[in-house]
Amino acid sequence: MLVREPREPFLFSGDNPSSGTRTVTIADITDFHGHIERGADNATAFTVADSHNPGNMIPVSTGDLVGGSPYESAVEKDQPTLDMAKAWGLTISAIGNHEFDRGVADFNNRIADPSNGIDWLCANASAANKSPDGLLSHVRDSTIRTVNGKRIGFVGALTDALGSVATPQITRDADLDERAVDAINRVARELKRSGKVDAVVALLHADASAAADIGRDVDVVYTGHSHAIKHGTTAGGAPIYEAGSFGRNMAVQDLIITGAGRRATVRVADVDLGNGTSHTAVDGVLGVDGLNAHPAQAAWMSAGAEENDEVSRAQHIYQASATYANHTGSAVIGTLASGVNFDKQGSDKHGNTVGVLVADANRESIMKHVYAGNRLPVIGFSNNGSLRTPRLDMNGDGKVTVREVDSLMALQFKAAHETLTGRDVKRVLAEQFRRDDGRLERRWLGISSNVTYRYAECGTAGESGNADAAADTNADADECAADEHAAVRIVNLAVDGRPIADDDLVIIASNSYLLQGGDSYPAFRAGTNYGELDMPYSQPLHEYLAAHQGLTAVVAVPVGTQA
Repeated sequence: MLVREPREPFLFSGDNPSSGTRTVTIADITDFHGHIERGADNATAFTVADSHNPGNMIPVSTGDLVGGSPYESAVEKDQPTLDMAKAWGLTISAIGNHEFDRGVADFNNRIADPSNGIDWLCANASAANKSPDGLLSHVRDSTIRTVNGKRIGFVGALTDALGSVATPQITRDADLDERAVDAINRVARELKRSGKVDAVVALLHADASAAADIGRDVDVVYTGHSHAIKHGTTAGGAPIYEAGSFGRNMAVQDLIITGAGRRATVRVADVDLGNGTSHTAVDGVLGVDGLNAHPAQAAWMSAGAEENDEVSRAQHIYQASATYANHTGSAVIGTLASGVNFDKQGSDKHGNTVGVLVADANRESIMKHVYAGNRLPVIGFSNNGSLRTPRLDMNGDGKVTVREVDSLMALQFKAAHETLTGRDVKRVLAEQFRRDDGRLERRWLGISSNVTYRYAECGTAGESGNADAAADTNADADECAADEHAAVRIVNLAVDGRPIADDDLVIIASNSYLLQGGDSYPAFRAGTNYGELDMPYSQPLHEYLAAHQGLTAVVAVPVGTQA
């Protein structure tokens, strides 16, 4: 149990020196991502948390409540998730990067519409952007709730790394002009010194490690973004919690507050919801499955139907959404040959087959819709982060449905294209490789099956005895010298069997996020003639599957071979 001492021992007007000790319970989820199939479990967990301290529990979210969602929610633009949050009584959330998946304007005008009942917090977005005329006019730095006679201030912030997980347009429109931790410290200090609050809760949509420098004006910190389960402590001594993802876990804490305003002291205690170690992942972070089955809940849940109303509402929302999703998503787009599937797992010897399939679909779509009759080489790409399920045919029946494709490609990117030079293509391919503690490690790009290439680790001479490789090694040696972080150089790049020279032009087909440098592939930003098709990034795969019935496994998986 952590004791938070008062910053200064004097009162501001409005403080109540006679205030005694009261307890307020905070229950936090993060990175729910529209997993409404777990909505009733979360409703139960919130209900149990409230029954532990009746009428004095505040449910909160640390961001990515929506976006990257399963088909049941995504097909209705995540409105079922917003309805689910309302059923839970959730009225406070930090903004996560996925709230912006359909653009900042869509977030502000639709998701953050006051009718959905959520106060969205982002202290590190510019003040101008949160003005009545700004793109985030429905967003604020902080909000205050008075519960059990105590005033709890909540301040939220979004990861400083937004530019690496969102498009340049979204990054510009969000207009983050302050470090997240600095913004939290600034607003928390203002709240505490004003005497308007008795405790401050920070909601930071960033990994728990990013909260380390939060100061002593914050009493407890909830984090997210990395989908991890973590526990730590800030520089100011406050506990940090990160509660996983997809509605599997919840962080539940009691704030035991004595006094008021600047004289208040706050103790933070993890809440045992009666499920013991089998439902405790890390200190203060609980698993939500099975909460209503544990006998220790009986006394807390004895209040009856009114306490369980939010559970029944959550069940109804999911059932209605699942029925609609089954109706819209059951159409079969394409078929696979017996025993064939495409998955995301990759290794140095076996590539990411679903990524290659999507890359092939991107290539074919651009050649059909934009570059019919083109004679330039065309490469398709996909990125692992844009593929949200582990495989294409999730139930393995050989029939690929609308639901399966749209669940795989559940983000809000557009099909896009650009032109790169051969040298820039090599840079893209080299960005797959990273060196970690002296070892060469690889991230997977899906690359269309018409591509072959070889790579050599920086600092090696390449493949001896091969004149072509030696020439490429000499030509590309400066790539390693120019980038101290480069792990490899690419040699012997070919498309459709034709060698690609550094000054050759190559058409690139992919999604709008990747081609703007997303997923830490900045070499794509060197492209020219960038364009977006008026179709979601899933549409090329829809078309490809329809045109290639009985699809067999990808034969050529361009993983690259070492020179």
